[in-house]
Amino acid sequence: MNPQPPLSEAVTRFEQAAADILHSYESRAPEHSVQVTPGQIIDAIEQFLTITLRTDKTEGETGPIITDDVTQLADYGLSLLMDLGDWAKLLSCQDAYTELQKVSLAAADWAIRHQGQIRALEPVVNAFAEVANDLREPGDLEQMALFMGKVLNVSAGFIKQDLEKNNPGRPWRVLHLNRGIVATRSHNTTLMQQVFDDLVQAVPEDAPAFFREGMEQMEALNYPPEVREVMSRYYAAVTRPTMH
Repeated sequence: MNPQPPLSEAVTRFEQAAADILHSYESRAPEHSVQVTPGQIIDAIEQFLTITLRTDKTEGETGPIITDDVTQLADYGLSLLMDLGDWAKLLSCQDAYTELQKVSLAAADWAIRHQGQIRALEPVVNAFAEVANDLREPGDLEQMALFMGKVLNVSAGFIKQDLEKNNPGRPWRVLHLNRGIVATRSHNTTLMQQVFDDLVQAVPEDAPAFFREGMEQMEALNYPPEVREVMSRYYAAVTRPTMH
């Protein structure tokens, strides 16, 4: 099962989440608001989803498109979905928040299919974290880790440069670490090695702590021997003292 729903299903999920948020907001909202209201954000997201659906229908579901800037559209849509997700949390609409995260993954998938970049990485990382928590089947976890890798590959160049190394919450770092966790939970040792190699290369300063915590989890959660072997090997590699 793919972690991201098809676009048509994402629209249905969005409509339900939007209705729940609007109902909660209207039951407690002040008469005059200085903020952008959920209704205004919902209208904008509906326009974004209409464009994405029309694009897939008229220009095909894969490949570059000529009518719109994929990267700019994805940036716009993902940012709006994060704003509406903030409203969902503020209004204690947890189910709606979860649904919006799945819509965000569908939006990211749309950008990838049409060869765009992802500049608004934070909403996608938040979505991965929310959806991955509910995954239990190894196959689903494998698909999630692979999709995470696709997002990393199409992230904008300024994100890949990882210039904000003093910010532990930066999405580039969080996505690599979470992808490592998801790959480990899949018990797929080949996938683990691929993901761990990417992690060590992309965020080397975080690798020792990641594998140290991974070793602790091996004991606490009784992982299979072959999974422990991979984790132990990488832990030894990144923590081994080097000669000078």
